[in-house]
Amino acid sequence: MPIYEYKCVYCSNKFEKLMKMNEKKPPCPLCNCPFVDKLVSLGSFTLKGGGWERDGYSKNNKGE
Repeated sequence: MPIYEYKCVYCSNKFEKLMKMNEKKPPCPLCNCPFVDKLVSLGSFTLKGGGWERDGYSKNNKGE
């Protein structure tokens, strides 16, 4: 199950919630307001190493 980050419209409280994708938005834990916005967070996926260009897999290096 993914962790979603929300921000309350009324009190601006930011909170995280572990939920299924098809569950309804949770109310704010501080003020119990049902109006919360889902925030876009950075993922934990990062590419490390030389990458495609350095390894010769890019489109620019096909003819070399």
